Amino acid sequence: MKSNILINVENVDYIDDYRKAGVSAFLFPLEGFSVGYKTFSLEEINNLDVSNKYVLLNRVIDCKTLDALKEVLVKLKDVKGLVYEDIGVYKVVKDLNLDMELIFFQNHFGTNSKSINFWLDRVTSVFVSNEITKDEIKYILDNVNGSVCLHLYGYNQVMYSRRLLLSNWSEEFNILYKNYNVLEDVATKVKFRALENEFGTVMYSDKIYNGKELYGLKNVKFYYVNTTMIDHDVVMDFLTNMDNHSNSNEDNGFLDKETIYKLKERNK
Repeated sequence: MKSNILINVENVDYIDDYRKAGVSAFLFPLEGFSVGYKTFSLEEINNLDVSNKYVLLNRVIDCKTLDALKEVLVKLKDVKGLVYEDIGVYKVVKDLNLDMELIFFQNHFGTNSKSINFWLDRVTSVFVSNEITKDEIKYILDNVNGSVCLHLYGYNQVMYSRRLLLSNWSEEFNILYKNYNVLEDVATKVKFRALENEFGTVMYSDKIYNGKELYGLKNVKFYYVNTTMIDHDVVMDFLTNMDNHSNSNEDNGFLDKETIYKLKERNK
């Protein structure tokens, strides 16, 4: 069974396939409050007959938007929890005294057990960064005070900007605008997948992250599968054939190698 997998949904027609694979927790990015995902309106989410329904809010939010969020959150129906990035969401939920799980999801900051434990004293769970090694993740899992969430499968989010980068790029170079594009760094030839909406731009890696070697570790609430930009057949093969699943456009990210944040000075 894959009951400890949380999967984001791009197409509601796929939910039955996920259920047949054993998945029972589903994530729906909320329209107006999510970037880098296919989103769903409040009405669509409320009308879904899905148990263990979670809502994603990954926008960086200003004060005006937080006021609007309050009006939306009180209208959500049968939602098990919120997966959020901005700390203001935590404050709003507490002020409204809403009875739902809170999962703190900052892509790049869950890198040590002390900061994770700070939040585990306050929320249901916290995402561990997938930009650290397998040994570092295991150390965190040995030292957390609760259950955390790990990335399992999907394109890694490299960055999120509130700027409309693809729009600016299109205007600057007078080329056709697309809200999804693959960009290549001229010097390194490294490619990034960019998704933009009116609230900003998210850059994903060009390789699909496959962290199947982490599956089965202790102190894990959810393993996260991000289906964004991945063919449904590929996702299903991973869910039903995880041990033997193979795809040429996949790697295991930084699990076997440390992230390099700066270049060392070269000996002359």
